[in-house]
Amino acid sequence: MTEAQETTGFESEVAAWLQDHPDFFTRHPALVETLHIPHPCQPAASLLAYQNRLLRERCQRQHDKLLEFVSIARDNGRLADRVQRLALRLLNGRSRMAEFLRGVEAILRDEFKADDVALCLAGALTIRPKIAAEFLCPEVVARFGGLFLAGQPRCGRLRPEQAVALFGNNAPSVASAALIPLGDRDWRGLLAVGSSDAERFHPGVGTLFLERIGELVSQALQARLSARRLRVVGDSPSARNF
Repeated sequence: MTEAQETTGFESEVAAWLQDHPDFFTRHPALVETLHIPHPCQPAASLLAYQNRLLRERCQRQHDKLLEFVSIARDNGRLADRVQRLALRLLNGRSRMAEFLRGVEAILRDEFKADDVALCLAGALTIRPKIAAEFLCPEVVARFGGLFLAGQPRCGRLRPEQAVALFGNNAPSVASAALIPLGDRDWRGLLAVGSSDAERFHPGVGTLFLERIGELVSQALQARLSARRLRVVGDSPSARNF
């Protein structure tokens, strides 16, 4: 064994021993004054100064992380408030179906600061007369079959043909989008929220609030469709005779 190998082996043993005895320098404080460790800003620094610098850097990282968590919590709080306002406005059952669907788009533009919103619906022949023609887009919904198989919102960039199908002439200004699947047994739909900011709906963004929005809109629309179906049945001659 060479001298260099012996030195390396001995240093490894010393390092392992010090790791197992972290209080060694507490019991031998005089040694701290004689030890020096390389420092990026100076030729050498005392062990105590080096440890202080590491502690300061660690505290700064933890402080930055805490500020990040606080910012996320505030953003989530604001999102929760917006979802609540959306739910309250969806409860308004006095508007007609077309007004209701336009209202959904307007709410998302106003409350969630969306640059563009598209609501596309498709369903069985029995429900199509109940939905305004401007929102009946079965061919558009069919383009996103994978979204319904996944059953959850998806965020990211759209392919050019997808963006045009959803946002029409505004497609070039949509840099990112959130796609939210809607639907029930008899119908399905797609709620697309577009943004000119490429990072607004990047693929790694959380989708919890988007899922809640999808559930609220789906339930509200299904309730309206069911209520209208009951009114039609109630107005039929057979129902009146009953």
